[in-house]
Amino acid sequence: MARKRKTAEPKPDEKTLWDFTAVMEEAEVLSKEDVAASSKADETKTEYSPIDQTADYMARAVRFEEAWETTIASARENLLTVDPRTLYLDFFDDVVKQAKAGGPKAGRWVGMLEAVGIRGLGMTKEMLSFEKTPKGGAGCRIHYKRDLVRTHIEAHICGEHFLNILEADHSAWDGRPALICASDVSQHRSSVPVPAKFFKRTVPFVLNNAAGSAFRVLDGKPKYDNLFNPKPDETLLRWMLIDPSYQDELEPEDYNRCLASAMDVGQYKFDLEFLMKKDGRRPDIIFRDGSLFPQDAYLDNFFIDNKRGEFTREAIRELLNCLLYAERMGFIYCGVSKNVQLKVYSCVLDWFIFKHIDKDWDFGSYTFNDGEAMSMLLSSSTFVGSNLSKVIATCLIRRSFTTRANLNTRAHVHCLAPYFKQFQDQHEDVDITPFKALCEIGHVYMFFLGHSKNPQQRLPRYEFFINDKLGPASMIPNRVLAGVQTCGIQGDDDHSFMAEKPVTFLIPSVTQQAHILSKDVGKHIDSATGQWIMSRYKKLLTKHE
Repeated sequence: MARKRKTAEPKPDEKTLWDFTAVMEEAEVLSKEDVAASSKADETKTEYSPIDQTADYMARAVRFEEAWETTIASARENLLTVDPRTLYLDFFDDVVKQAKAGGPKAGRWVGMLEAVGIRGLGMTKEMLSFEKTPKGGAGCRIHYKRDLVRTHIEAHICGEHFLNILEADHSAWDGRPALICASDVSQHRSSVPVPAKFFKRTVPFVLNNAAGSAFRVLDGKPKYDNLFNPKPDETLLRWMLIDPSYQDELEPEDYNRCLASAMDVGQYKFDLEFLMKKDGRRPDIIFRDGSLFPQDAYLDNFFIDNKRGEFTREAIRELLNCLLYAERMGFIYCGVSKNVQLKVYSCVLDWFIFKHIDKDWDFGSYTFNDGEAMSMLLSSSTFVGSNLSKVIATCLIRRSFTTRANLNTRAHVHCLAPYFKQFQDQHEDVDITPFKALCEIGHVYMFFLGHSKNPQQRLPRYEFFINDKLGPASMIPNRVLAGVQTCGIQGDDDHSFMAEKPVTFLIPSVTQQAHILSKDVGKHIDSATGQWIMSRYKKLLTKHE
């Protein structure tokens, strides 16, 4: 593949060339959410009307905001008494009926069934499948096994009601100061000026930074310990430094996905070595910025024979290592997700309002994602105490790695061996064992905590890894709330993708501390390490010229 021509730059002096701090300060810094949004752009190539989409979103947003103190408040009160399993089963019964009846919104009904049942709850085609109805279609063929769906719902939804009053539980710490840790990763995209004999040019590179924070209260005073690796070795450089050959060798989609997986690899490695194992400390909770699951989770990509495949496999292996260690030591490994795309809560909320609160509610058009909808539903000064000792929270929804990997639509998730064998036989040089192991133990419970006073402050989704050492899953949110209460919450304005005004996400303060540190970690790397990285980078340049 021919190399891309570089724009000529003025010849730099030696100080400019090797001043690592200066180079990092000029770099474009991206958060994990930014990289994920970029990598997903290649997947959204279906045609749609941006005018209609924008108009739908605007109308929906206005309606939601106008109804916050009336309709939404009423829904909140009612959902504190509604059994979530019955609610979800009623939702499926009714929406399946509407989709079969056809009409202009039949495609929308099917989309909701897919969003809640397939992508959210991980139902299989034996339980629910359909042929999508074209616009204006007269009906839809749907395979719906109600008994199987009911059994699946009962196994995947936990909680007395759809919304529950949650109280902080500090008892697991036996009166000692809890150790609460967090991690985040950022990506610096920049270029280094390189003097050449005949041409002046710059060469791009990507540098990943993982960093974290440890929080505890000592003698009544909060104490943060900033954690990062100032001197990366050869092993870490493999994920930290993405040299120009990646962009030359990979197609654009593979390159973007490789960058996303590189961030996952770095954060998993950091979680294991600096938060879980560091100095023999045992954390009580880790509030990891982002989802626990990797951004590239499909089995097809696990076997790709290029650098994207290498990073996908490494991300799977490193997550498995983290989960196994968390299970062994019995602490809470919890993701804090701001860039939420699922609609497993929001679709059901829309349906409930339409059915039981307001018959004029615009159900079946645009549906907010869970983060937007739950921020509206849960935000209320009534339920947010000054010290976060008691809040309102959603029921728990179980989600598995097999669902994230889309295996529930491709195979029998309770009998994956034949499916895995088929792939392994075709790719004998790649060991599928880590992927299989992650499918066996990779399960989380998701939920939202209402720790905001108004919907202008967005709520993240919490998701914790399920393991027997933690005890009953229903009690873990109380301990998560205790961790949030201990370290407090803080506003994060950095993740306002395409927003004219900053959108504030309320996240645990220890997570925000890790986020800030991960962005600025390049400034904290000493000059000797920066020189070493640049020297290594120069060798890579020489190799590929």
